[in-house]
Amino acid sequence: MTIIKDSETRVDLMIHVLTVTGIFAGMASLVSVLDDKPANAIMWMMIAAAIDGLDGPVARKWLSKSLNPRFDGFILDLVIDYVTCVIVPCAFMWQFGVVTRELSGQLAIAAILGSSAMWFSQTKFETDDHWFSGFPAAWNLVIPTLWLMRNDTSLNVAILTTLSFLTLSKVEFPHTIKVKRFRIPNLVASTIWMVALIYFAFRETNIGLSESLVLLIGPATITSFVIIRIFEKRHN
Repeated sequence: MTIIKDSETRVDLMIHVLTVTGIFAGMASLVSVLDDKPANAIMWMMIAAAIDGLDGPVARKWLSKSLNPRFDGFILDLVIDYVTCVIVPCAFMWQFGVVTRELSGQLAIAAILGSSAMWFSQTKFETDDHWFSGFPAAWNLVIPTLWLMRNDTSLNVAILTTLSFLTLSKVEFPHTIKVKRFRIPNLVASTIWMVALIYFAFRETNIGLSESLVLLIGPATITSFVIIRIFEKRHN
């Protein structure tokens, strides 16, 4: 029994190490922001997102059900997600002019930080069929997209403020991997979105209409699923 328990402990630690690598990617992204390298920062944010998407299925399959684990993988994941999905993107948006540095921009960042902290502190994140309650603080995808689109900062502030309110709402958003319905199209759209962010970030030219359409496949697809969900719940 001791040998089995020691083996489970080693596996658990390896899974936790995989999760922790996400914070290293987040740190690399933050360093890129400070070094004024937006493309590198986006690349590392997407790597952190990929690690986050990978460690969940691995943990669910291999993590032991010990009654007294030393490290809680769920809490560890939340800590890392708040850094990589909220703090680093906020630093990015401030450094690279996604919002103005005047009061409206400061309030937008405050709204993101505060609403995301509240979202991560929820006692129940998901429905039984794995839809998130409120916008799931995916600022690591939203903010680089706004930067690439080169929108007016006032429009960006409006978009970010709206999403901050949705973070605290009851509107449901699909989990990228665990959602039962729309799983394949949701995963494909999210993957296209992440790859497009990296690809367009390293291009020298501005984003045109065709590039914008590719970049918006992800958010448009996810938005359509959210609208379908709202419609169906209201008519059931």
